[in-house]
Amino acid sequence: MKRKMLFTLALFMVAASGALFAEDHSPFSLQLQTDFAYYPKSDCITGESHFAPISSPYKSLEFRSVLNASYKLQTPLGCHWLLKDANLIFTGGLELSPVSVRPMVSIGFTPLPFLVLKTGASLGWGWNYLGIEGLCHLNKDTMEYEHLSTFSHPYYDVWASATLQFDTGAVISGDWSHLVMLATFSSAYSGIAGLDDDGIFEWQCSKNKACGLSYELQTILAYQMPLALRLAGVMYKMNGYYNGDVYGEYDKSYNGTFPEISISPVLQFSLGKSDSLFCLFDFFSRRSFDKEFESEGQSLLLNNTGREWYFKRIALSWSHRFM
Repeated sequence: MKRKMLFTLALFMVAASGALFAEDHSPFSLQLQTDFAYYPKSDCITGESHFAPISSPYKSLEFRSVLNASYKLQTPLGCHWLLKDANLIFTGGLELSPVSVRPMVSIGFTPLPFLVLKTGASLGWGWNYLGIEGLCHLNKDTMEYEHLSTFSHPYYDVWASATLQFDTGAVISGDWSHLVMLATFSSAYSGIAGLDDDGIFEWQCSKNKACGLSYELQTILAYQMPLALRLAGVMYKMNGYYNGDVYGEYDKSYNGTFPEISISPVLQFSLGKSDSLFCLFDFFSRRSFDKEFESEGQSLLLNNTGREWYFKRIALSWSHRFM
């Protein structure tokens, strides 16, 4: 079952590690990324900040594939070693999941080896079948989610990001000297066409989303090795909305600006020259409330009293580079 836009880590790490370590001989690249995640169930517990243990071994599964095609244009800004490798990368992609399809475009500019600037947009269409909900909106009278028409209400987003990246191997020679540090901050405006400005929606089985401007901070600290286990490290991610007003009347109690935080050990395995496998073990935090609730929509009426940590998922991402 599609829970959320899976594995921002994979796209982030593939791009970053490629920029840091790869030696590209062709301006063109074509890559297929296939993501899978397994979710155990952790029932919500009322009260202040706490940890919720796993209550059932199975809650859902998640799957998607993304095909990306890129073209790199060299744009040297000078003869200095910091400027001579500046480049632009134009990327087009197509994401397919069991409940959605989404074409994407982006442009990335690397003016310095340690700085990557990107912007992009996507337009997606979702559907609902066999109880799996890809595209819904919240009925505020019943506080339940209702299906939307696939073609009348496309999902959209536009975003921009900046990434700082550093590899100690750039200043310390040796195969075992690569400590990789990456930090990305991004802003995105997303929503569903045809909904009211304060409409609450569900996209790819992820509920209680609002139309508005959001942010995400993602950092990774990892050690790179000349082994089949290529990278081992930890990822920290925080995301939320800039303004709680996107939730309208529910902002005050629901805490519309609540930042979701995750801390995740990550591993990358090299499967040859063209293939890699990422593994992520995701410890996540969500809102804790003063009362129990039966559905996600009903939680909007409750008071946020703290932060609830739980083990969210085990995620795998396999990438194959065709060229």
